[in-house]
Amino acid sequence: MTEEKKESGAFMKFMQDYRFKMLVPELLVVFGVWYMLPESLTANVYTFLGPLGLIAQPLFFLPSGILAFITAITLHGIYPLDNWHEGKIPDLPKVSIVMIAISFILLPLLVLMQMIGYYITEATEYFSRNPVWERFESFGDLLFYAGAMFFVGLQMWLLIPVFFLAQGVDGIHKIAHHETSNEKITAFFYFLWPVTMLFFFSPIEILAMAAISIPAFAFYGYIRPYYTYVNAVHTATFAIIVVVALLLMPYLPLLNVWFPGFIPPHIPPRLWPGITW
Repeated sequence: MTEEKKESGAFMKFMQDYRFKMLVPELLVVFGVWYMLPESLTANVYTFLGPLGLIAQPLFFLPSGILAFITAITLHGIYPLDNWHEGKIPDLPKVSIVMIAISFILLPLLVLMQMIGYYITEATEYFSRNPVWERFESFGDLLFYAGAMFFVGLQMWLLIPVFFLAQGVDGIHKIAHHETSNEKITAFFYFLWPVTMLFFFSPIEILAMAAISIPAFAFYGYIRPYYTYVNAVHTATFAIIVVVALLLMPYLPLLNVWFPGFIPPHIPPRLWPGITW
């Protein structure tokens, strides 16, 4: 007697087809965008366009974090498009085209940067899979997920920690999928990521990222139960980071202790005058 495979419901199928499990690193990115310089609300990447900036970014007057969050969701239309291009599904979902179009309308320059990053990750499949090209592939993930922090938040110092974030998160998934040519090197880059967090972030920021990530990992484990050990590693890593961050609280971020002013002040701006968050 064969066991009948249970089909996913409409909601879960949508979540899987559009790979919303990938919101784990994207939520970290959006969190980083909220902690931006207040000036970046008016001096953003579209400033050089002058009055045309109103066209390039029609919702420029909203906090950039909101735009980045919406774009992080709508840009998931790329995944069904990718599945269709690879022949995994017979028909191209029209919703995916609409979602990508919305992404370009909201943040055209940033989405262009993210699309370039996406195709960098895809290009790796056409080259030799080795430790060097795999790092290049993860760099594409950096552009895809973290372009918002660099070019909306104008927080260029985030390049280093997010580089290791991209290497780490992408790396552990390579191990889970058995898509890496060298698991030891990939694991090494994964564990460089939590170490770098202590150099660049305050304890409050680390706690907030853990609070966002652990529920996201739980959801990720729900839709992909066979990744249980990946979620366990992520959760354990965050737990250790939180404990270490609390022990080193007076000294974090470490780079500002050794190089005062290296990391500029970055506090959540007031969304509207007279309202504090």
